[in-house]
Order: sequence, then C-alpha cells, then structure tokens
Amino acid sequence: MGTERVDKGWQQKGIDTYSTDAILGTLAHYGVMVTEAAFKAAALENYPFAIARTWHEHWKGVGQFSVFPAAASEELWRRWLPGQVTPTDIALGVLHLLEDLAGLVDGEPDEGTLETRFKVVEAYLPKIPQEQPRYDRFVSELLSAFGQDGMKTFDAMAEALVRAKHDALADRFVAIEETILVQRKDVAKAIVQAERGDQAGAVKVVSTIATDPSRDIWNRLSAVDALFDFEELALAKQALLPLFDEAEKSKDLELLSTVVEHLAELLDADPRMPERNELRTRIERIAAELGPQHGE
Repeated sequence: MGTERVDKGWQQKGIDTYSTDAILGTLAHYGVMVTEAAFKAAALENYPFAIARTWHEHWKGVGQFSVFPAAASEELWRRWLPGQVTPTDIALGVLHLLEDLAGLVDGEPDEGTLETRFKVVEAYLPKIPQEQPRYDRFVSELLSAFGQDGMKTFDAMAEALVRAKHDALADRFVAIEETILVQRKDVAKAIVQAERGDQAGAVKVVSTIATDPSRDIWNRLSAVDALFDFEELALAKQALLPLFDEAEKSKDLELLSTVVEHLAELLDADPRMPERNELRTRIERIAAELGPQHGE
C-alpha cells in the first residue's frame, strides 16, 4: 500500500473524486487496515454503515475525519461491489421522492421530476434482499439514513396525499411503503382506506391481520398499532393476548419488549379490564427481566 491519502477537503470535493489507494491509505493512517477481499467477506453479512461501525473500534481520526469511515465504506462498496445497491441509495431516492410529494401536498406544481422520482425508487425495490437476516440489516440502515424527520414524513405521506386528493399517488406510495417495510403489508393500505372515509372497512382488515396466526408476528403487531390509532381497544386486546403468549414462548427479547409496551398502553387506556391484575403481574415480571424502561 502506498502513501497516498485523502486531504482535508474531502467532504467538499466528494470522496468519489479520490483514488481507491488514497481512501485505503487514509483508513490505514487512522488505524484501519482494509483489503478488497476482507471488505467483500464483510459484505456477505453486513452493509456499509455496519461495516464502518466495526472500523470505529480502532479509529483515531477526529474533526472532518471522524465521519470518514462511513463515507469510505459506502464508496468502497460502490467500487468493489458494482451493481449491488446500498441502503443509502434507496433512502436517498425515497427522500427525494418525499420532497417532491411534500411540495405537491402543499399545492406546489410538479416541475416534471415527480414521475422520475417514483421510477427511480420503484426500480430499486426489487433489489431489497428478502431473506433474513439480510433484510433486517438492510432496512435498519435504510431507515437510519432517513433520519427522524424523514421517517415522520415517510410515515404520514400516504394519508397526506389522500387528503390532498392525490389518490392514485397515495396508492403508488403505499406500494413503496409496504415493500420497504414488509411488516406493514396490507396495514398501510387499510390506513389509507380509513383516510378515504371507510374506517369500518379498515378496522375489519387490520383486525383480521392482527389475529391471523399465519401472518408474520411483526405484521400482526403493525395491525395492532392501527387498532390503537382507530381507538378499537377491545379488538386490540383480542389480538394482543395471544401475541403475548407467542412472544413469551419465542424468547425474542425485542418482540417481547414490544408486546409488553403495547399491553401496558392497553392497561392504561382500559383500567377496568377484567384481566388487568393477571396481565399486570405478568408484565411486571417480564419488565423486571427486560429493564425498568419497559414497566407499566
């Protein structure tokens, strides 16, 4: 490896303007030795940000170089794994689409870019890995790239489009939403259905999803969230009680924690629930195991 390195103006110039030797030289200078073979091996399990996190364990860069690992990992992925989409690629495509859609909702005219924005994102969707655990790792990085504000806009966009009378675009966006977040399959459609005035029909759809044992459990929990939003507490309880049993048996702490939080919310909303004492005892026992933040 030579002595070539990236200079201090790399963020302004763009990391893509530097040679691979310069990127590798900079990584090595600040404590991280990377080879193409090692990078490709890491990419069999993880995506750029996760790979960069492992580099930070030995990273000595500060200032403008404190964030260099993430940028370097993304750029090396593009060079060494051409054609393999990154989570950030899709996130940026969606964020650009959201920007155009937000303008449309606010009454701004389409400047001729909206259709292109949709097509870019829709072309990416088949490249999202479907097998576990790669799907979870991919989407986790994708959502991180959204940022908090981007995630809020993403969550609310379909309903906003319906309110602005852009129904066809709402349906098209929901298809994107349910592909990126498979746990929202058919739930996002039902929420749009309710926004269009058919809440009774939407409640029936999400209640069926929430109690369907053939569905993925996270899909069912997404439907429970919708039932809470629709203030259908009796139906939410009907779905949550068997989910609680399943979560306990699974020993999946993330799942169990999520179900416990939902049940605690249900108990707060319905203080006269007949099962209150039994559920409270179970929740307190599990919350003690999971940590105090999960208590009722």
